[in-house]
Amino acid sequence: MTQLLTVLLLSCAAPAAAQVQVSTHALTVEQAYKPANTRDPLVASTVYGDQKGTGEHKKAAASDTKGQSVEKGTFSVYGLKLTGIMEDSRGREALFRDAAGAVYTLKAGRLTDSKKKTVPGVSGIVKGKQVTLMTEDKKVLHLNLRENE
Repeated sequence: MTQLLTVLLLSCAAPAAAQVQVSTHALTVEQAYKPANTRDPLVASTVYGDQKGTGEHKKAAASDTKGQSVEKGTFSVYGLKLTGIMEDSRGREALFRDAAGAVYTLKAGRLTDSKKKTVPGVSGIVKGKQVTLMTEDKKVLHLNLRENE
């Protein structure tokens, strides 16, 4: 009986620890996670360059764009495509893209380019999923979100 008990105990015993060989070293957090955008996740998300701050980048950008605007002869509202409408506590804003891929924003009735330069002679309003753009010469363009889908 003791022999049988010994055999049972030996057969139920835990197997020897598995031999594990590591071919690569363990990665640190900095090595494994390299984000393309290093934006602070605790700061409210805004349109590019719209955050308030006193960094050197902000001061340089402010001095570059001060008093400049998009030239009248190089822009046409008829080449714009409505790509999105956003809403936050300050109001609604519409995002546009032209055929060349440039991005424009309609915010507080003013159309600006990606460098926050005002496009002269163009104003607009956002109502629901529709945006109305008006030019100096009284031409009106209505754009609907998801019109081409």
